[in-house]
Amino acid sequence: MSARGGKKRVKAVSRSARAGVIFPVGRIYRYLRRDTHHLRIGMGAPVYLAAVIEYLSAEILELAGNAARDNKKGRITPRHILLAVANDEELHQLLKHVTIASGGVLPKIHPELLTKKRGQKRIFDALQPPIPPPPAKKTKTTPPAKKSPGKKKAAAATPSTGGKGKGKGKGKGKGKSTETTISTADSTEDAGSGGEETTAASADSTSPAMATGITILSEKKLFLGQKLTVIQGNIVNLPADAVIHPTNDSFYLGGEVGSALQKAGGKEFEGEVKKLLEANGSLDTTGAAICPGHNFPAKYVIHCNGPSWNTDKCQDNMEKTVKNCLALADEKDLTSVAFPSIGSGRAGWPKQTAAQLILKAISNYFSSQMTSSIKQVYFVLFDMESIGVYTSELAKLDIN
Repeated sequence: MSARGGKKRVKAVSRSARAGVIFPVGRIYRYLRRDTHHLRIGMGAPVYLAAVIEYLSAEILELAGNAARDNKKGRITPRHILLAVANDEELHQLLKHVTIASGGVLPKIHPELLTKKRGQKRIFDALQPPIPPPPAKKTKTTPPAKKSPGKKKAAAATPSTGGKGKGKGKGKGKGKSTETTISTADSTEDAGSGGEETTAASADSTSPAMATGITILSEKKLFLGQKLTVIQGNIVNLPADAVIHPTNDSFYLGGEVGSALQKAGGKEFEGEVKKLLEANGSLDTTGAAICPGHNFPAKYVIHCNGPSWNTDKCQDNMEKTVKNCLALADEKDLTSVAFPSIGSGRAGWPKQTAAQLILKAISNYFSSQMTSSIKQVYFVLFDMESIGVYTSELAKLDIN
C-alpha cells in the first residue's frame, strides 16, 4: 500500500510473456489488423501465429547450425539456411517458392553431364529395349524352266552335275539354281544372326545385374575388392540380393522405401513382415531383421531401426545399424546389398552427416571382416541433393 492508501502499481506484463513465446504477439496482432480483415481477427490468432513462426525459426536455425558445423564454419550464412531448408522434406515443401538472398543454388547435375570412366557403363543394358532381329531376306523363287521333251533327261541331270551339261535350257537352270541357293543361304545367315541378337538381348534382360530405370553415377572399389556404387532410380527395381528398409520398432511400412516395397510386394510381402514381427517382437534401435522378398527382384529385405538425429549417441548408433545390416547379409551369404538414404527422412539426419557415417561404417566393416560374401553395395537415390552428397562423399572416402 502507498502512503495515500492506493494500491501498489503492478508492473505491466506483455502479451508475449503471458503466452510464453518470444516473438511479439502485440506487433503481430497490429499487423494482422492493418493488413487483413481486422474485424475478423480473434484474440488467440496472433498468439498461435507467433508460436508457429517461433517454432519454424528455431527449427530452421537448428538445421542451419548443423549445416554450418558440417561445413566446418563457425557462423551461419544464408547458404546454410538454404541447405537446411532443402534437406528437410517438410520445410522444403513449405518454402519451395521462397528465394533466400545470397543463398546460392542447390547442386543439380544431370547424369548425362557426369564424366564416365573408360569402359564403364553408366546405364544398365536392360534400359535399352531388346533389339528386334532384322527382317529375313525373302528367298527369290525361280519359275521352272521350260524344257523340251527331247532334253528331259539332260535337264533333269543339270542340278546334280552342276555345270557338266550343255544347252541353253541347262545353262539357265544352272544360273537360277545357283542364285536360289545363295539367296537361301543369305536368308539363313540373316535369320541366324537375328536369332543370336535376340538371344543376347534376352540374356541381358534376365541378367541379375540389370534393372529398369537405373542409372550408374559413381563407383569406387575398396582395397578388398568390394564395389560401392551410387545409382539413381527406384530401389524396388534393383535386382540386388537384399534391399535395406529403414523402419521403426514396429516394422512400419509407411515410409518412402516401405511404401514402394509394400506396393510391389503385395499381400505376400505384408504377410512376411507380420510373421517377422510376431517372431521377433519389436525391433530395437540399431537392430536389424531379415525376411524374404516377394514380387520384386530382391531376394531379401533387411529391416533396420536406425536412430533419430540429436538423440543420445546417435552417430555411434548409426554405424552400428549399418554394420548390423551387413552382418545379416553375410549370414545369408548374399553378394549385393542396396542402401537408400538412411536417416534423411523422418529421422531428421542431415544428408551429408548421414552419408559420411554410412560410408565410414561400411568401409570399417569390410576392413574388419576379411571374408565377407558381400561384393557389391549400392546406394540407391532419387533426388539430386542426395545424389550430389553421396557422390562427393564417396569421392572423399579413404579406401586404404
